[in-house]
Amino acid sequence: MLLLAIALMAIACNRAKDRAISGVYVVDTKNEYTILSDTLVIEAYNLEAGVYQIEKRSGYQLIRDGKILPKQYRQKSWQATFDKEKELLSETAYGKQIYLNTAAGTLSFGATYHKIK
Repeated sequence: MLLLAIALMAIACNRAKDRAISGVYVVDTKNEYTILSDTLVIEAYNLEAGVYQIEKRSGYQLIRDGKILPKQYRQKSWQATFDKEKELLSETAYGKQIYLNTAAGTLSFGATYHKIK
């Protein structure tokens, strides 16, 4: 019975950690050259190994000579490993690093994304 209770607690703790990381994060930015809407979808791929699947969906409009051009879309996917101590998702092939602030529901990846789901 004791082993069963410990196993259930471990599963519950892993799910709680997963909910803190997994989710949908968004950011909207605008400057003199571009209007950008980014979405990062983070899902557990192998929770025991700390591996997450990340999908970045971007919609952007270029601004040229004061005119806003038609919206373009881009989508990329990759896997990253989570470092619990640093609250960091890192992908080694291209050196992508995502800094998480699970308490605030935000992450930093070139800009500050806010968790919506």
